[in-house]
Amino acid sequence: MTENRPSCPVETLSLSREEQWTLHHVLLDRLGFGRDVTATAATGVDRAPAGAAVRRAFETLDAGERRYTLAELEAMQGVVATYHHSPTWWEVERPRLERLLHQVSTRIERSRGSCRADDCCRS
Repeated sequence: MTENRPSCPVETLSLSREEQWTLHHVLLDRLGFGRDVTATAATGVDRAPAGAAVRRAFETLDAGERRYTLAELEAMQGVVATYHHSPTWWEVERPRLERLLHQVSTRIERSRGSCRADDCCRS
């Protein structure tokens, strides 16, 4: 018997090209691509393996999509917040990271408000 679960809300992020680039850059860095141990130590960002939701968010962004699930938005929020609070070379990106964090957080709140079931948006 097929389970009839409500569809999960999907939110659209309208990002400038610069914001897209910054988000792409932090997600890519978080996933560990093109990163060496010395550079990682200098960023002050944890090197623990990134979760599946971070990878899906990156793949969605990299494919040029603008619509994200709640799990992807929450993964982005965590990554962007970590880089926003990093005391090192991300300083140049801080204003853009702050705007991204605000946009993503706003979409998360809206998405949570439209969830019809507690587990509908969880991966």
